Amino acid sequence: MRTPSATKVAALHEADVLRQAALSVRSQGRIASRAAATVRDELSVEVLSAFGEAMLPLPSGTRVAAVSRKLKQLWDMFQRAPDMWQRFKDMLGIRASGTVGLLRELPGKIKSWLKDGRRYLEKVGKKFREIPVVALYLDVARKMPGVTDLLTKLLDQLPESVQNTVRSITTKMRSLAELLDYAVNKYRFIKPASIILSAAVFAVIWFNVTEMTWDIPEILRGFLGMYSWVELLHSLPESAVGFLISLMFPGIPGGLLWNVLLPITVALRVAWLVQQGHLEYKPGRELRSRNGLQAKL
Repeated sequence: MRTPSATKVAALHEADVLRQAALSVRSQGRIASRAAATVRDELSVEVLSAFGEAMLPLPSGTRVAAVSRKLKQLWDMFQRAPDMWQRFKDMLGIRASGTVGLLRELPGKIKSWLKDGRRYLEKVGKKFREIPVVALYLDVARKMPGVTDLLTKLLDQLPESVQNTVRSITTKMRSLAELLDYAVNKYRFIKPASIILSAAVFAVIWFNVTEMTWDIPEILRGFLGMYSWVELLHSLPESAVGFLISLMFPGIPGGLLWNVLLPITVALRVAWLVQQGHLEYKPGRELRSRNGLQAKL
């Protein structure tokens, strides 16, 4: 754990990296058109640095060039579509009219917007945990040997018809991402993100995943909050979905994300047994059968 002084030094270093990256973009950036001159004036070092905070905390050893690469893409994108830059400001609720006032208002608005996006993902992660099959998956995937052993012993004690039913429960889902997609469609109580929150979620992902090489129209669509939750799950590359899930479920082992068919199948079987009363499920604690068989979670 970092000491307060170490945390302060790290924060100062990150701020310096963001500022250097922003200065690099400003020095290299060209004006795509006369209409883009306003965008150039408004994408100041402070504004670009505020966008760069989407990448915090920076991984150890992150170079200025890596940060400036993303900021340069942002710079070019809004230069080529200055009308979209105005729409973006309108979405944030920018009230200042003059350049000086706007440059005072924009950095704080951008930082707050990005923080709201991260907080929203944490909130959604908690909502997903309330869905029994998702909670079961997260527990089961961490304790596979014990849960599998419990199921084997329990099935041996149940009628053959029940055994056959349980063994018939399978799934083509291969990852937690697909399980969440299933949950979104089945459980409607998860509140969709507002336009501004959807935009913040997209921006946080876009800044942090290098594999996202979408065309400018697609990126602009994301920055303006025009992707629904389900669209994000379907359209993001695998690494981006992994990053998204890591924000929703902090500390989740990477092995739970991809190509883990068996835990999802086991979770669905456990869910059915719980629903039928053959197992009692205490989230995060244990699974217990009527006759005392148990598995710690």
